[in-house]
Amino acid sequence: MKKILLLIILNFFCSQCISQEKEKNKMPKLETISSQTLDENYFVGNWQNSKTYFTSENKKELQASQECDKNSYWKFIKENGILKQSKFTAKGENCRQFISTTYGRVKIENNMMTYFVDDVNYTVKIKIISTTEFVVMTSDYIGGKMVSIEKTFTKI
Repeated sequence: MKKILLLIILNFFCSQCISQEKEKNKMPKLETISSQTLDENYFVGNWQNSKTYFTSENKKELQASQECDKNSYWKFIKENGILKQSKFTAKGENCRQFISTTYGRVKIENNMMTYFVDDVNYTVKIKIISTTEFVVMTSDYIGGKMVSIEKTFTKI
Protein backbone atom coordinates (compact mmCIF):
# COMPACT_ATOMS: atom_id res chain seq x y z
CA MET A 1 0.00 0.00 0.00
CA LYS A 2 2.84 2.37 0.88
CA LYS A 3 4.54 1.59 -2.40
CA ILE A 4 1.40 2.32 -4.39
CA LEU A 5 0.84 5.61 -2.53
CA LEU A 6 4.50 6.60 -3.04
CA LEU A 7 4.23 5.69 -6.72
CA ILE A 8 1.10 7.83 -7.15
CA ILE A 9 2.74 10.82 -5.44
CA LEU A 10 5.89 10.41 -7.52
CA ASN A 11 3.80 10.13 -10.70
CA PHE A 12 1.89 13.29 -9.71
CA PHE A 13 5.12 15.29 -9.23
CA CYS A 14 6.59 14.04 -12.49
CA SER A 15 3.46 14.95 -14.44
CA GLN A 16 3.56 18.45 -12.93
CA CYS A 17 7.16 18.94 -14.03
CA ILE A 18 6.51 17.68 -17.56
CA SER A 19 3.46 19.86 -18.08
CA GLN A 20 5.30 23.05 -17.19
CA GLU A 21 6.09 25.23 -20.19
CA LYS A 22 8.95 27.62 -20.33
CA GLU A 23 7.73 31.13 -19.74
CA LYS A 24 8.02 33.20 -22.85
CA ASN A 25 10.30 36.20 -22.65
CA LYS A 26 7.97 39.19 -22.44
CA MET A 27 10.79 41.71 -22.83
CA PRO A 28 10.99 43.17 -26.34
CA LYS A 29 14.03 42.35 -28.39
CA LEU A 30 16.51 45.15 -28.74
CA GLU A 31 16.88 46.32 -32.28
CA THR A 32 20.38 46.50 -33.59
CA ILE A 33 21.49 49.87 -34.83
CA SER A 34 22.48 49.58 -38.42
CA SER A 35 25.07 52.05 -39.56
CA GLN A 36 27.78 52.43 -42.08
CA THR A 37 31.01 50.64 -41.32
CA LEU A 38 33.55 53.18 -40.16
CA ASP A 39 36.94 53.15 -41.80
CA GLU A 40 39.60 52.89 -39.09
CA ASN A 41 41.92 55.03 -41.22
CA TYR A 42 39.56 57.95 -40.55
CA PHE A 43 40.88 58.19 -36.98
CA VAL A 44 44.62 58.05 -37.76
CA GLY A 45 46.20 61.33 -36.68
CA ASN A 46 45.92 63.81 -33.81
CA TRP A 47 42.55 64.93 -32.43
CA GLN A 48 41.90 67.78 -30.02
CA ASN A 49 38.85 68.12 -27.75
CA SER A 50 37.33 71.34 -29.11
CA LYS A 51 34.02 71.38 -27.21
CA THR A 52 32.49 69.52 -24.26
CA TYR A 53 28.77 69.67 -23.50
CA PHE A 54 27.10 68.43 -20.31
CA THR A 55 23.37 67.64 -20.43
CA SER A 56 21.50 67.24 -17.15
CA GLU A 57 17.75 67.48 -16.63
CA ASN A 58 17.26 68.56 -20.28
CA LYS A 59 19.67 71.46 -19.83
CA LYS A 60 22.71 71.49 -22.15
CA GLU A 61 25.77 73.48 -21.07
CA LEU A 62 29.08 74.11 -22.78
CA GLN A 63 32.02 73.46 -20.45
CA ALA A 64 34.67 76.15 -20.41
CA SER A 65 38.05 74.86 -21.62
CA GLN A 66 40.99 74.92 -19.26
CA GLU A 67 44.20 76.50 -20.59
CA CYS A 68 46.09 73.21 -20.85
CA ASP A 69 43.13 71.44 -22.51
CA LYS A 70 43.85 73.49 -25.63
CA ASN A 71 47.24 71.76 -25.99
CA SER A 72 46.09 68.23 -25.04
CA TYR A 73 45.27 65.77 -27.82
CA TRP A 74 44.30 62.19 -28.64
CA LYS A 75 46.66 60.40 -31.04
CA PHE A 76 45.60 57.44 -33.19
CA ILE A 77 48.10 55.33 -35.11
CA LYS A 78 47.87 52.22 -37.24
CA GLU A 79 50.53 49.66 -36.32
CA ASN A 80 50.69 46.36 -38.20
CA GLY A 81 47.10 46.90 -39.36
CA ILE A 82 45.84 47.46 -35.80
CA LEU A 83 44.39 50.82 -34.73
CA LYS A 84 45.89 52.10 -31.46
CA GLN A 85 45.46 55.29 -29.45
CA SER A 86 47.18 57.30 -26.74
CA LYS A 87 46.09 60.43 -24.89
CA PHE A 88 48.56 63.28 -24.47
CA THR A 89 47.62 65.62 -21.61
CA ALA A 90 49.35 69.00 -21.39
CA LYS A 91 50.56 69.98 -17.89
CA GLY A 92 52.98 72.29 -16.17
CA GLU A 93 53.98 75.86 -16.70
CA ASN A 94 52.82 77.19 -20.10
CA CYS A 95 51.19 73.76 -20.71
CA ARG A 96 54.24 72.54 -22.68
CA GLN A 97 54.90 69.29 -20.76
CA PHE A 98 52.90 66.24 -21.77
CA ILE A 99 51.81 63.16 -19.87
CA SER A 100 50.88 60.35 -22.23
CA THR A 101 49.11 57.05 -21.79
CA THR A 102 50.46 53.83 -23.26
CA TYR A 103 49.18 52.96 -26.72
CA GLY A 104 46.13 50.73 -26.43
CA ARG A 105 44.16 48.87 -29.05
CA VAL A 106 40.96 50.43 -30.45
CA LYS A 107 37.95 48.46 -31.68
CA ILE A 108 35.17 50.19 -33.62
CA GLU A 109 31.81 48.64 -34.51
CA ASN A 110 28.15 49.72 -34.59
CA ASN A 111 29.04 53.33 -33.77
CA MET A 112 30.77 52.19 -30.59
CA MET A 113 34.46 52.60 -29.81
CA THR A 114 36.20 50.37 -27.29
CA TYR A 115 39.67 51.40 -26.22
CA PHE A 116 42.20 50.91 -23.42
CA VAL A 117 43.84 53.66 -21.38
CA ASP A 118 46.47 52.31 -18.98
CA ASP A 119 44.79 48.90 -18.52
CA VAL A 120 41.27 50.34 -18.19
CA ASN A 121 38.76 49.41 -20.88
CA TYR A 122 36.35 52.14 -22.05
CA THR A 123 33.37 51.84 -24.40
CA VAL A 124 31.84 55.01 -25.81
CA LYS A 125 29.32 55.87 -28.49
CA ILE A 126 30.77 57.83 -31.42
CA LYS A 127 29.20 59.96 -34.11
CA ILE A 128 31.07 61.17 -37.19
CA ILE A 129 30.29 64.83 -37.92
CA SER A 130 32.64 65.46 -40.85
CA THR A 131 36.04 64.41 -42.19
CA THR A 132 37.65 66.52 -39.46
CA GLU A 133 35.22 66.15 -36.52
CA PHE A 134 33.67 63.37 -34.47
CA VAL A 135 31.75 63.28 -31.18
CA VAL A 136 32.25 60.90 -28.23
CA MET A 137 29.09 60.41 -26.15
CA THR A 138 29.18 59.04 -22.61
CA SER A 139 27.25 59.41 -19.38
CA ASP A 140 28.37 59.71 -15.78
CA TYR A 141 27.13 60.63 -12.34
CA ILE A 142 28.17 64.17 -11.38
CA GLY A 143 26.87 65.71 -8.18
CA GLY A 144 24.54 62.75 -7.66
CA LYS A 145 22.82 63.27 -11.03
CA MET A 146 23.09 61.35 -14.27
CA VAL A 147 24.81 63.59 -16.83
CA SER A 148 25.25 63.00 -20.57
CA ILE A 149 28.63 64.15 -21.87
CA GLU A 150 29.39 64.97 -25.51
CA LYS A 151 32.97 65.69 -26.45
CA THR A 152 33.66 67.03 -29.93
CA PHE A 153 37.11 66.21 -31.32
CA THR A 154 38.66 68.14 -34.20
CA LYS A 155 41.55 66.85 -36.30
CA ILE A 156 44.73 68.90 -35.85
